[in-house]
Amino acid sequence: MLLASPTQEQADTFWEKCKTWLGPLVSAGIVKKNETRHTLEFPNGGRIRAKTAFDADTLRGDYADFLVLDEFAIMDPSAWDLVGAPMLLDNDGDAWFISTPKRKNHFHAFYARALGDDTGRWKAWHFTSHDNPHLSREALAEITADLSEDAYRQEILAEFLDNEGAVFRNIAACMLAPVNPDPVTHKGHHVVLGADWGKVSDYTAYSVVCSDCRVELARHRRNEIDYHVQRQDLVTLVQRWGVSVVVAESNAMGLPIIEELQRDPALSRVGVQPFDTTPSSKPPLIESIRLAFERAECQWQADPIWTAELEAYEVKYSAQTGRPAYSAPVGVHDDTVIARALAWYAVAGGGPLLLWGDR
Repeated sequence: MLLASPTQEQADTFWEKCKTWLGPLVSAGIVKKNETRHTLEFPNGGRIRAKTAFDADTLRGDYADFLVLDEFAIMDPSAWDLVGAPMLLDNDGDAWFISTPKRKNHFHAFYARALGDDTGRWKAWHFTSHDNPHLSREALAEITADLSEDAYRQEILAEFLDNEGAVFRNIAACMLAPVNPDPVTHKGHHVVLGADWGKVSDYTAYSVVCSDCRVELARHRRNEIDYHVQRQDLVTLVQRWGVSVVVAESNAMGLPIIEELQRDPALSRVGVQPFDTTPSSKPPLIESIRLAFERAECQWQADPIWTAELEAYEVKYSAQTGRPAYSAPVGVHDDTVIARALAWYAVAGGGPLLLWGDR
């Protein structure tokens, strides 16, 4: 086991705790202690080592079966990408990323990735200081009284606060749509569907929205399925909810799928509208749904994965042109964001959608 902390002081604190916990075994000669290397070695070949990761390069050349990156939010992301991950290759090791949030930086991107993973490779947990049974309730209340609202939310409640690059705000206020609505309630309404395609690493995501009620009716997200199954999933949603307009991303493999949908007899009365995502078309697409969230113009279904992708989505501006570029952080998916954006595009009347819907 190797514990990496961002500062030498934190690494020293962990080292002192380990020496205290294992002191009897060290005294008995069962565990060997190396004070210089901050290493405790066990008879079976195992070891515990505490190191600082303020400079990720100090970890290079080491190894671990189990790597703990403590306070990962204030480490350089390269501590994992370039150093930590390769350290685990030889032994097929595991890693923990532990931290108090520091707004929505790289630690939040890892948290969002874990929430969105359904392979079993990643897991995510969230605890507040109030959940810690070892903290004094009185001391916690006293400390809380001296904190600003943002500091309390981040340091005590462990919330990921918005940063300057965050695109979507007012998310929580827009997550009030019923999770299992009755299709009969929306019969005869103008219902639309936004589709973002994926297959292996990316996910296919569908968002169904009632344009009349301004409410999301259904969500669908999965990957590693062939395109025939994806089309069948879409047809099922269209038939269940009486969808009249489908807006689907046409990039890459999207256009052939759209052409198949347009020829599908089951969708003969449905307008299937391609959307080509480009550097010029994407900003207004995202800005439209961004404004919808700020104004609470539509209610969406609450889901931890879908919400995490909204929270992680970011904008960066070109230093040369000042133009915005919207994307998810590295390692985080944006399929659900795009699916919802395309559905909202249909609701807001972008492009010749009414002509398609009236076909």
